[in-house]
Formats: sequence, C-alpha cells, structure tokens
Amino acid sequence: MLDAILAEDSVSLLALSCVSEEGVMDVRNAACDALLAHRVQAKEKTKRVDNVANRVRVAVPVPRDGVKREAFIPEAVKTRKVYDKTDPERRRLEKDIEEENGGAGVFSSDVKSKPNSRSAGRRLLLIKSLDKQRTTC
Repeated sequence: MLDAILAEDSVSLLALSCVSEEGVMDVRNAACDALLAHRVQAKEKTKRVDNVANRVRVAVPVPRDGVKREAFIPEAVKTRKVYDKTDPERRRLEKDIEEENGGAGVFSSDVKSKPNSRSAGRRLLLIKSLDKQRTTC
C-alpha cells in the first residue's frame, strides 16, 4: 500500500526524528517549497495574471543607424573627489553635522535656514553680496 502511494509524482517520502531533531528542517523546507509551488501554480491559473501580463510591455531599443552611443558622464562627476570621512578637507554633509550634534534622534536639522531650491540659493548669494557692498561703502 505504501509503494502505491509513493508511486505518485506528487508524493515524496522524507525521514525525520523528533527525538534527535534530525531531518526536521529538511521536511519543513520541502513542505514550504511544495506549498510555494502550489500557490504559484494557482495564481498562474487565474485571469488576473493574464490581465496584468497584457498590460506589461517590455521595450527593447533598436539601433537606428551605425553610430555607437555610449553613456555620457560629465567631467565634473569624473573629477569629483571621493568622500573620505577621515579627510579634513572633505565636504561637510548633513550626516556629519548630525553626528557632531548628538546623532540620530537627538539632532533635528533646521529646514528653514537651508535653501531648498536653486532660486533660494541665488537669493541667499545675492543677499550676501549686498551685505558685502554695504560694509565696503
């Protein structure tokens, strides 16, 4: 009778011992894999998968001429200095300021004092240059 059950393709026999806990993880992993495979097969049978697959489009670019187009990396990016935490001449990042003032959970960055756009940065530079002109006059 056992041989008849094991002859089926969907049945597997695994040995384990609850006393010595030998083979328990193998049985668990086999059961999880079988359950996952069953769930994937059940999802593939639904119409929802076909519905989503019809909406997905994978675009593959086709060359229009013989010109080789490589990625463009600006010179400023190529020559940018690599961030080194031990370098005293490095750019000060917000993370450095945070660590100096107590670390995460203690330090709260001042959002109002920092320019959040290019135009705000230009205004700040304009104000600084006007202040310099006033002091020299």
